Amino acid sequence: MNATMSSALNIQFLMVACLMGIILISFGAEGAPSKNPLKKGNGQHRSSEESDPSASSYRLILDSEFKAAKQIQPINNDSISPWTYTFTYDENLYPSSIAEAKCSLTGCLIDTKSGWIEVQDYQSKPIYTQIMVLRRIRGEKHNYSFRLEYKTIAVGCTCIRPFVEHV
Repeated sequence: MNATMSSALNIQFLMVACLMGIILISFGAEGAPSKNPLKKGNGQHRSSEESDPSASSYRLILDSEFKAAKQIQPINNDSISPWTYTFTYDENLYPSSIAEAKCSLTGCLIDTKSGWIEVQDYQSKPIYTQIMVLRRIRGEKHNYSFRLEYKTIAVGCTCIRPFVEHV
């Protein structure tokens, strides 16, 4: 297995581990919402953050030593619509490096007697999915918090019939 594919699998594994942790937290398996003490002033009142349940924050524990039990064999070069991986890096995201698929061909491969050739009867198109990432937000006094966000990424490519509109 080449280093690029291994890195992509490690990143995907970290993403799954992060998502599982977030799911566990949302079900109360670990951590609890942090609450600010009631503010004092003209009587006691709640801050807007306390009254909004979606503004709760949770403690997240990530185990960097957790490893996948079995490595997955790469399929990107075995496809009739092959792809390569490109990596984007953002230090304010967790994970900071995300692998995305980029289709290698515009057409698709077919097997002929003389070998594999690319044909334009079909098109190679990316397959997209949404993943959850944590965005680091700088707060007061150099404190950081993380906001959960969705990011759409290409995870592979597939062969499709071209869309033709008859008028």
